[in-house]
Amino acid sequence: MKSLIKTTILFAAGAAVGAAVALLLHPKTSEQTREQLRDLAEEAKNRAQDFAENVKTRAQECCEQVKQNMAEANAVAEPQAEATEQPKQEA
Repeated sequence: MKSLIKTTILFAAGAAVGAAVALLLHPKTSEQTREQLRDLAEEAKNRAQDFAENVKTRAQECCEQVKQNMAEANAVAEPQAEATEQPKQEA
């Protein structure tokens, strides 16, 4: 999971740098270039926000799954623990 996130971030950063270099080397007026860079920055910001929201959602889903698994494990373990404690109490 960590390597996927790292790879995605590195890919997005590389794409952004490549796009910025292409814009700077392309013959346009400085105002057009600045506008394109602003647009590119806004798009990168939006993508980063979307990515962060997706990570947050997946993390919440994982937490809920862990809670559910723990509840199920406790439901199985509690009766077994009570069963092992009863003979001790009778003695």
